[in-house]
Amino acid sequence: MTRFAYPLVFLALLLLPLLWFVWQRQRNRPALRFSSLAALRAAGGARRGRLRLLLPVLRTVALVCLIVAVARPQRADESSRIFAEGIAIQMVVDTSSSMTDTDLSPSGQKGTRLDAVKEVMRRFVEGDDTLPGRSNDLIGMVRFARYADSVCPLTLDRDSLLEVLDNTHIVQLREEDGTAIGDGLALAVERLKDLKRTTGSGAQLTITGRVVILLTDGENNAGVVTPMQAGELAATYGIKVYTILAGTGQRALFGRFPANDRDLKHIAEVTGGKHFRARDRESLTSIYAEIDQLERTRVEERTYTEWGELSLPWLVAAFVCLSVQTLLDATRLRKIP
Repeated sequence: MTRFAYPLVFLALLLLPLLWFVWQRQRNRPALRFSSLAALRAAGGARRGRLRLLLPVLRTVALVCLIVAVARPQRADESSRIFAEGIAIQMVVDTSSSMTDTDLSPSGQKGTRLDAVKEVMRRFVEGDDTLPGRSNDLIGMVRFARYADSVCPLTLDRDSLLEVLDNTHIVQLREEDGTAIGDGLALAVERLKDLKRTTGSGAQLTITGRVVILLTDGENNAGVVTPMQAGELAATYGIKVYTILAGTGQRALFGRFPANDRDLKHIAEVTGGKHFRARDRESLTSIYAEIDQLERTRVEERTYTEWGELSLPWLVAAFVCLSVQTLLDATRLRKIP
């Protein structure tokens, strides 16, 4: 898009006919009187006189170029920046051996609890018909069994995060098996507590909240930090924790017995979060959808327009025309006297 900053300057074009009238009067005014011009015509003076019409033409073109330059032609250069108020989310996932149970999968399917959790988490991050996705949030991942491990730092790189999620598996070694809920949550808090409020270029991404989504299918039975202590630590740093107890219970020799979710409830309560129970994949999807609604981001797009000046070519053209006119007037088309 092109515009003129001072379009009223073009009114000066109306003066050009008057200038032509003045130039023509000066051209037709005799400097010397001769009884006959036949000798001058024979010497080529008439042809030179016609060529001298080029001088006012060059002056006219120069004036037109100057008028256009003064009107300041400008070209628009539009750009936009997206400012987002995002959330930093640490997803803490249980990978103990009990996650091999298949009770979260639909009837007839043999997917493990972890498989169902990974599928829903992927949809939570990427988005689909049910979940809008978290494109403007920093998301990291901690997994735990007997030991907690931060496997993905807080990042906006969805591909890297989802690759880590795909490569998350249930522990195979017996000495690594267990459920260290407190250690997993404490590690997530450690990754969130010193997070800067602004990330990226300038203030494009402002972190307005820090959240942990903690998912497990059992009770704490390992680790150094208790769930109570980890919950108090999260509350100290203003980190909200949503806890999810997944599955229909724990296997025993004579059937199943429900897991005690007292610690998970306490963590959610002291941090201002919420506790959920997921007995199948549909309820797990609903839980993540509810968390998604509770923790939304605000995105604002601002458009900027910069106007680039286009006057220089017109000034150069005016200078060239005046230079050629002056040169011709002093040499080839010189008028004597």
